[in-house]
Amino acid sequence: ATSHGSTDGEPHHLDLRSHGPYFSTDSIENPLLHDFNWVFVRYCDGGYFAGDVAEPVVVNTSAGAGRLFFRGRFIREAVVDFLRRHHGFDEASDVILAGCSSGGIATLFSVNAWRALMPWVPNVLAFADSGYFLDVGGDYSTPKAFIYLQQNASSSLVPECVRQHWATPWECFVAANALPYARTPVFAWQSRYDSNQLDGRLCFDDDCTSRFGRDLQSSLEATMAQQSYFIDGCYRHCSGQGPALNAEGVTPLQALHQWYNNLTVQIVQSGSYPCDDCCYDDDLDIGKA
Repeated sequence: ATSHGSTDGEPHHLDLRSHGPYFSTDSIENPLLHDFNWVFVRYCDGGYFAGDVAEPVVVNTSAGAGRLFFRGRFIREAVVDFLRRHHGFDEASDVILAGCSSGGIATLFSVNAWRALMPWVPNVLAFADSGYFLDVGGDYSTPKAFIYLQQNASSSLVPECVRQHWATPWECFVAANALPYARTPVFAWQSRYDSNQLDGRLCFDDDCTSRFGRDLQSSLEATMAQQSYFIDGCYRHCSGQGPALNAEGVTPLQALHQWYNNLTVQIVQSGSYPCDDCCYDDDLDIGKA
């Protein structure tokens, strides 16, 4: 076995507040989620909870033979089953599927698969932070071919998208290709200057970063024209810690609350790169926003 992806070293108790403001119990900072029941599903399968290979894959390593488990779909189903059996999940009235980075990617492309596991829940929504990735000439989607082919991830992708992209079905890991088929309301909180995407593309100068930001914003706005989003101009990936990032006094979590109350929210923070004012604002009084 391999330690990569293992939870063996994880603490028994986890302070979720360190993972972002959406775990805050402050009703002013976090007006929607402050009193929700939270379930933190540790990402450990390396395939966005999409792998569907029953038997372990044997690999040769310098330490000898090892085994890799591509059972993300089984994890997904087991989580829902465990919550129903032991934590009253069968009485849930509202569920928000959410994630950041890889969790955000999984939320955006597999929201229908998660939704199908909860047919008894009246209200299921999806919220992704830093999960909208651009696919420029296949630079993002092509590496996902391994997950599709070797982890047998087809059952987690949107069938309509797979039929449309039949020659390269791994392109359905891309939010722009999968979201048009979403059967669930979606809210995306996304930086147009996503540091993870920019660093991965070796895009470090201002011109390259600005061009990328324009392309990402344009793509997200077009894809999510019927959905809700908060696009900011902070060089970041995931929410980070600190006083609230905002656009004209409205924070992403306030926008999330508005969306939950059946409002279409489409906010784009102004500012060009580099934009120090786009990040966390020490002077913003959330209580007055």
